[in-house]
Amino acid sequence: MFSVFNTEMMKLKNTKILWLVLIGVLPANLVSLIALLPKIAPAGTPAGINLQDMFYRQGQMLTIWGPALFALMTGYIIAREYQERTINQLFSYPVARVSFLAAKLAAVLALIALTTVLSSVSVFVVGAKLVFQQHADLNVLWLGMRMNMMICALSFGTIPVAAALSMVGKNIIPVAVLGVFVTVITAIGEAGHGSQGILFPWLTPYWPVRQLAQGIAQNSGPNPYATPALVVLALTFIISLIFCVVYYARADVHSGS
Repeated sequence: MFSVFNTEMMKLKNTKILWLVLIGVLPANLVSLIALLPKIAPAGTPAGINLQDMFYRQGQMLTIWGPALFALMTGYIIAREYQERTINQLFSYPVARVSFLAAKLAAVLALIALTTVLSSVSVFVVGAKLVFQQHADLNVLWLGMRMNMMICALSFGTIPVAAALSMVGKNIIPVAVLGVFVTVITAIGEAGHGSQGILFPWLTPYWPVRQLAQGIAQNSGPNPYATPALVVLALTFIISLIFCVVYYARADVHSGS
């Protein structure tokens, strides 16, 4: 299984898919660094750096752009053999088709994790400096780390949907359309700060971001929609994953397409 995963990662080495990672990384870092700009407190004195605000900005940007970028990554990885008409060659190897699918999904998860880590570099660098200078609490760094880990895990919940669209469409166009749609919905949902917005599976990763910055998002406590949202996301993941496994294992392939 590891050798199949390693092969998938090697396939990506000479592609431009890492540009998608940069598209997600750069805005998140730039937006979070806005918190470093000079600010004046209500009392008229210079305000210090709010590390919590930096994590909120980074997480918000990642959860707006992330769903579309991760869908495109999935579409590229899944549909590549169909578009290059090498799918028959892939399935000729003495490896179960489900192993190929698992390796491809694992490659997507690795890219999601890489994007998440790199998008938070500037925040953690600033945060580490503030903690070292005793201008910030180490607990805030831990909360930011936990937020990013949850974003990574929750973002993977909708990946099988993009994979299913790529298999059926046999190209990246369906997931590109999906990406545009979910980006619009997530941007609107996060702008409204509504607690029920996380019921939309592609907005569920915003839940830990909103919880981290309760003051900014005007939260008064735990989100009452968190459990239903996780159930919806889990069902979305399971149903779409089952479809992917069945489709990938049983689909007939003719003439390399």
